[in-house]
Amino acid sequence: MPSQTEKSTPTSFPSPDRLWAEQLATGMALLFGIVLFMALFHPKLLSAGAEVLGPNDLDAYGWVSVLGIFLQVVIHELGTIVVAWRMKLPLKFRFFGFGANATAILEYLPRRPWTDAVVGMAGPLTGTIASLGLHGIYEITKYQDDSMHLGNPLFLGMACVGYFYNLFTLIPILDLEGGWIAPALAPQAWLLGLMACAFRLVDGFNLVLLCVVAFAAPRFVLLLRARAPRTDTACTVPQRAIIAVIYFVLVIGLAWVGSVTFDVLPTLVRSSMGD
Repeated sequence: MPSQTEKSTPTSFPSPDRLWAEQLATGMALLFGIVLFMALFHPKLLSAGAEVLGPNDLDAYGWVSVLGIFLQVVIHELGTIVVAWRMKLPLKFRFFGFGANATAILEYLPRRPWTDAVVGMAGPLTGTIASLGLHGIYEITKYQDDSMHLGNPLFLGMACVGYFYNLFTLIPILDLEGGWIAPALAPQAWLLGLMACAFRLVDGFNLVLLCVVAFAAPRFVLLLRARAPRTDTACTVPQRAIIAVIYFVLVIGLAWVGSVTFDVLPTLVRSSMGD
């Protein structure tokens, strides 16, 4: 019969660093396996549309597009910084590192899932709004084009890059924003969200969305096996619902609009160049 000491011993979990390492290693193996399968049996899905960013298209995009993309990244980062400042969190002004701002701007603090999720969500949300603004400008230019109503692909191209960048930062691993949002998501949210992402992938392949699924699935399994603690229980039920809805709507929405714009860009670029 177990002693009183054994009865009162709480369930022990591996360290957070160990769990993140397991998720990263498993996610990389899963991603590599899926990409290898796609390369062997569906190579066209991996390479479709890649020519849109080729050197022959620079005349259509214009070198100013580089500045536009850079400004989108800045807006993305400023969204996180402003929200962290409003929440009175200590800041370290280290500039972006492709989505690693969540760890770059915060001093070490005990983790609080709701606060971390709100700060992590701020950048992708503001970045998505900026990309949608550029997409809107492209739609306006279509009505100013009296010939073929193609619009200026410069704005759509910048928006497309913004969509994929913001989706990339939502991959649920540290040091990306998705890694700061993930602890606030319940297993039920992961299950429903992964199913929705899988349907989206079947309907239209998106490599960045595949990365989200590949790294989210191991986290869901760790929670399902009770190997990782339920950190989402530190949030209220409405907070968990809000974060889950915003996160997966943003992930699936960015994957959809990013793929749509990426598919139409080659035709727009060639038409604008007179090819």
